[in-house]
This record gives sequence, C-alpha cells and structure tokens, in this order.
Amino acid sequence: MSARVRFIATVGAAVLLAALCTHLAAAALDIQTKAATGHKRFGSEHGAAQALISGSSLTYDGVNWREVAGVLGLSIESWPVPGSSPAEWEQLQRRSPHAGTTFVGVSLYDLNEAWLCDFRANIVPFRQTLGDLWESRSDRAFAKRLSTWYFLAWVRMVFPTAGRSDRVIFGLRDKASSLLGGVGADADAGAKLRLAADYTSDAKISEWPEDRLLRRLDSMRGLQGKPGFAGPKHLALLRLLQRARRQGAVVVVVLPVSPPYVGGLLSQPDMEQFEASLADAKRAVPEATWVRLDHVARLKSADYFSDLVHLNMQGRSIATAEFLKSLAGRATRP
Repeated sequence: MSARVRFIATVGAAVLLAALCTHLAAAALDIQTKAATGHKRFGSEHGAAQALISGSSLTYDGVNWREVAGVLGLSIESWPVPGSSPAEWEQLQRRSPHAGTTFVGVSLYDLNEAWLCDFRANIVPFRQTLGDLWESRSDRAFAKRLSTWYFLAWVRMVFPTAGRSDRVIFGLRDKASSLLGGVGADADAGAKLRLAADYTSDAKISEWPEDRLLRRLDSMRGLQGKPGFAGPKHLALLRLLQRARRQGAVVVVVLPVSPPYVGGLLSQPDMEQFEASLADAKRAVPEATWVRLDHVARLKSADYFSDLVHLNMQGRSIATAEFLKSLAGRATRP
C-alpha cells in the first residue's frame, strides 16, 4: 500500500470515527438535530383547522391554547419548530392557507436578530435570506454569520454537534448532575431546544442561586452577540402579518421575558429598536389586534419564569387570563 493510499485511508477512518462519535453524543445528550416540524391541534380535531398559531416555545409556554380554543370556539393548529422565529414561521404559514384567524406570538427574544434558529437553513430558502440581508442593509459581520449558517447545515449532516458546543456542555453537565443526584436534566431548560407543545414547568428563576443566574446570563451574552431588531426577522414578520391579514383576522400577542434577561442582556437603545419594530408591524397591518402581555405588571417578576425567557405554570395562568380578557368583545374571526 502506497503512502498516499495509507494517508487517505487514515484520514477517512478518522472522519468516520469522529462522525460516529458526534452522532452518539447528540443521541446520548438528547440534542435535537433534525428540523422535525411538529403539528399540534387545539380544540376540535375534526375537519380543517380554523386558526393558526405562529410562534416559538415562548408562545406555547406563555398561553394555554387549549383553553383559548375552548373559550373562543376555534380549532387551532400549529407547526412548531424548536428555537424558531418569524423567518421560519413565514415558511410554515403556507401549510395553513385556509386558516381564517392567525395568532402570532412575538417577544424580545424571538425578534432579536442575534438569536438564530438551529434549523433556519433547513426551512428558509437561501435566496430569501440573501434578499432580506440586502433589503435590511445588515452589516457584513451579521450577513457572514447568517450566510455561513447554510454551510453549517451541510456540515451537521455528518457532524451533528457542529456549532452546538453550548448544548453539548450543558448536556454533559446535566447528565453528570443527574447521575450524581443533583438537579437533573432540566437544570437549564433555556439551554435546550425542544419542540413546543404542552410543556410547562413550576420552576422559578427567583429561586436560582445567584451564581447560577450569572452563569446563565454570561452564557447567553456570549452566544447572543450584538442584539438587533431591524433585520431579516423583522421583514419576515411583516410579510407573515400581511399574508395572515389577507387570509382573515390577525391577533398579535407580545410575550414577556424575565426581568433578569432584560436587565442583563439588553440596553435602552435595544428596547427602543424593539418597540420601533412593533410599531412598524402595526403600521403594516393596522387591522391586527395587539395584546401586550409584556405590559402586564404581575408578569414583571422572576417568580413567574421557569428560565430567562419562558413563563412557568403560574405565569402561564396569569397570561392566559389576561389574553382572554383582552380579546373579550374583539373580533377573532374574519
């Protein structure tokens, strides 16, 4: 066997071994690696759904949609994707062309351009991303980061843990903690991707030790990079709302995030840009009904959050009551 053949064989074996190890690690640590779109129905299971939910896990944790479906007498469906944002919701919206009512859940977390869905490249066409980067005049660093997301999607077909070091680190820590009788696998739910459904937690970040809160904020700060609210996600939200309006009634619910998240990761200019993004969306679809759960005074407490961005069961109960109260007397059908 020649030296060249031995070299190629050695490199090939090393790549195969590394690929096998990353697949085993992803499975052992329960890391979501496929853009498996779920399908949920709330309310009647018979016939075509009358309404659609477009939102991330914050929307599902924040509002009890089964209760909403029952009170409003609607059959509501959704296509949840872990860690998704308006960029992905816009594509999935096309699966429900006959939905007469669209509920859209947004938040400071969802609309922050710095947070990218792991599965964006599997759902959003590259051409759409390039067009949005150009139209939003995104800076070169962000454009490069978002564009390379598509290359990363190819790499992850062989090495599924590529670019997911935070999930590997938190997964290993949680596994070790669980084996040692510690907090267990849900120690940092915010570090994991999960398919939004009926997940709820009674945990309170107000009960976290200060060092744990600081570690989580530091971790998210390092992953977040520069916040922004005027890029591709914003453009996707406008298109989503406009399409929803053509189909029928639109209800936008703005979900709260925890006070530590706001105070630790966002500045006043960031908050102003977020409000400007919402104002632009209101102008784009003035007929939409807006429910600002992020303005509910009771929900401005860490007692009602299971992690930095998700409401817990108590928070969800308060938010659902406020949501239904806000919709009372308003048109939620076309």
